[in-house]
Amino acid sequence: MYWTSVFFVVHWVQLCFDPAMDIAALQNLLRYVYRDPEYLRQALTHPSADNRKATNLAYERLEYLGDAVLELVVSRELFQAFPKADEGLLTQLRARVVSRAHLGELAKNLGLGGHLILSEHEDRTGGRDKNSILANTFETVIGAVMLDGGYDAARKVSLRLLRDSIKSLSECPKDANPKGELQIILQALNSQGPEYMTRPVSPDVEFPFYSEVSWNGRVLASGEGPTKRKAEVEAAAQAIASKAWEG
Repeated sequence: MYWTSVFFVVHWVQLCFDPAMDIAALQNLLRYVYRDPEYLRQALTHPSADNRKATNLAYERLEYLGDAVLELVVSRELFQAFPKADEGLLTQLRARVVSRAHLGELAKNLGLGGHLILSEHEDRTGGRDKNSILANTFETVIGAVMLDGGYDAARKVSLRLLRDSIKSLSECPKDANPKGELQIILQALNSQGPEYMTRPVSPDVEFPFYSEVSWNGRVLASGEGPTKRKAEVEAAAQAIASKAWEG
């Protein structure tokens, strides 16, 4: 018990005075001052630095919360900005804004990587520049705002960071193109695009074609349709709606 307590205190001091993390600079960047900076510390503490459940410093829970907040904020903005768009198009547009690739890019532009608390190994192997870590950190920071200041504060910070991305959607195609959108999302993560396996089921049913869309050897979603193309479009739309590439 004694040595556990000593380890916790030493580790806590290291976190509080980590030279990589400048709380004031980051708050200026976000234009939000945390009432309890501890939320921000948790948001910036990567699991590689402290994955012990007892200290509750790893940021997976804040990532979960931030992801939900971002989806709600962006969904509402798109719902108001595109009053004639159907569910498929709105889902497509939201996926473009909150995709891992895009959030990682935004986090990199904000310099969030420089504020992260990482293990020595993760830092040495380029963790501050990894898109997956940066995207997660974008979400944890928003989750921390939610806990610290409530939904209104989280919404304001989210829109401040995402406003240009949402505005850029005004030039998007009027008709949904799930296959094209899924291709953009997946190829932003790596060079491999989606693959479709489509087959006829039966000519006597309403939707005689069945399609599965795969990526990196993993099935993302499936769909049915009256034609081969429409079955593939449905499969792509289902993959986008569930953000299946993140599973």
